[in-house]
Amino acid sequence: MKKLYNELRMINDIIDRRIVRGRPYRREALRHKFLLSQIRKLERRSSSFIFRSYPLTSNI
Repeated sequence: MKKLYNELRMINDIIDRRIVRGRPYRREALRHKFLLSQIRKLERRSSSFIFRSYPLTSNI
């Protein structure tokens, strides 16, 4: 996850620089979209693991 966030930050910086210079950034935008989908997928998996590990109701 940390590597994905670092790469996403780097891509954002590249996109920002390209926008300021008026250059196209389509390739970087596609990479950004892919990284976001990977992060969301991993977050979904980790949250579903937590819910399976800890039941929401207690049996007291």
